[in-house]
Amino acid sequence: MDQPVDVLNAPALLTGCAALLFCIAVQGSTVALVMGKLKPKLRAVAVQNRSGVAHLLFFSCIVILLMSHLTQIMIWAAFLYLPGIMTNPHHAVLLAGSTYTTVGFTNDTLPERWQLLEVIMAVSGLFAFAWSTSIFYGLSQQIYREEA
Repeated sequence: MDQPVDVLNAPALLTGCAALLFCIAVQGSTVALVMGKLKPKLRAVAVQNRSGVAHLLFFSCIVILLMSHLTQIMIWAAFLYLPGIMTNPHHAVLLAGSTYTTVGFTNDTLPERWQLLEVIMAVSGLFAFAWSTSIFYGLSQQIYREEA
């Protein structure tokens, strides 16, 4: 009879928390850039009724936030591949992307003792996407407030 694996083991928890902290740093830095540098520019061009420029700047912010999410997926993939939890970097990226986005399009799963990482990865993605969504809302208010 197989003995149950302690899913809440220290190595998985510590690895997951470390990766999550890196991801929060990336997301926070990106949010600071977008809200600190680009939102004031967006507000200024919107006030000047330069709608086309405002929308282009808004779309640029979306791409910047997308790059943040892709970077975070790569961070998770590195935390899976570099310590040898997964041996194929391609599969590590796919699992990280599938889990981070909570889409679950890949059938790969981690060994039992590391499956807690999948839960932390999903929570990380949920937090980051929610944060990005709030940024999108704040940026869109700069454009559409002036048009109303």
